[in-house]
Amino acid sequence: MADTGQRQLLAQLGEERGWNRRISDGRADIYMKGTVRIRVVWAGDQDLSGASLFHDQWYESYTRDPSTVSAWLKR
Repeated sequence: MADTGQRQLLAQLGEERGWNRRISDGRADIYMKGTVRIRVVWAGDQDLSGASLFHDQWYESYTRDPSTVSAWLKR
């Protein structure tokens, strides 16, 4: 069984929850839903460099924890 990277797992979760995903410069995934935007920066497919959460274009939170990003996508 192939190892599924954290990036792919978050992409699947986002798709299941109705987020629009755009890949920016190959290193970042941008998830958008309504007025909420999540920007996730990667070092490869497994290593999360950091993620930022925005509401109405206003910065709200930053994390390096994949489970926090998962929680954001489950909103």
